[in-house]
Amino acid sequence: MWYPPPLTGTITTVAKNSRVPSAVGAIPVVGDLVKQADSQAQWLQELVEQNARLVGQLPATMKTFNDSLERFNQTVGRLDRMVTQVEAATNQLVMPMQEIAPRLEKLISAIDVNSVRELPGVLDALRKEALPALRAATDTQKQLALLTSTVERIVALLGDLPGAGIVRRLTGGAPRPDDAPASPAE
Repeated sequence: MWYPPPLTGTITTVAKNSRVPSAVGAIPVVGDLVKQADSQAQWLQELVEQNARLVGQLPATMKTFNDSLERFNQTVGRLDRMVTQVEAATNQLVMPMQEIAPRLEKLISAIDVNSVRELPGVLDALRKEALPALRAATDTQKQLALLTSTVERIVALLGDLPGAGIVRRLTGGAPRPDDAPASPAE
C-alpha cells in the first residue's frame, strides 16, 4: 500500500502526471499545500482503485470458498458413512466376543499355567523327534511292502522249478493247485 509523503520543507519539482501547474508549485507555501493535496488525492485514487479490484475479486473468492465448503461437506458425509460401516462391523465382532468372554474366563481358570508354559517345549520335541519317526515309519512300511512283493516273486519262481512240489509236500507245505497229480485220462 502506498502512503503519502510526509510534510517537510518546500518541494521544488512537481510530478510529471500531476494536475498542479508548475507555476503554482513554485510558490513555497501554497505550492507545498497543493502538491501535498495532489499527492494525497493520488494516494486516495490508488486506494479506491485497489479496493475496486478487491471488490471485483470478491465474487470469485466467494464462489471458491462455497465450492470448498461443498467439498468439505461431501467429505464429512463420506466420513460419516464410513464411521457407520465401521461401527456396524465392530458390533458384529464385539457381540460374539462378549458372548464367548465368560467361557474363555472359565477356560483360563481351568488351564494349568505350568502345562501352558511347557507347551512350546513339547511342541518342539514333537517336531524334532516324533515327526521324523513318523516319516521313518512310512518309509519302513514302503520298504516292507517292497520286500514282501520281492519274496513273493522269489517263492513263485522257486515254485516253478522242477521238483519243487515234492519238496513242499515233504516239508508239510500245502501243495499248489498246479502241483496236484493229473488224474488219469478216462
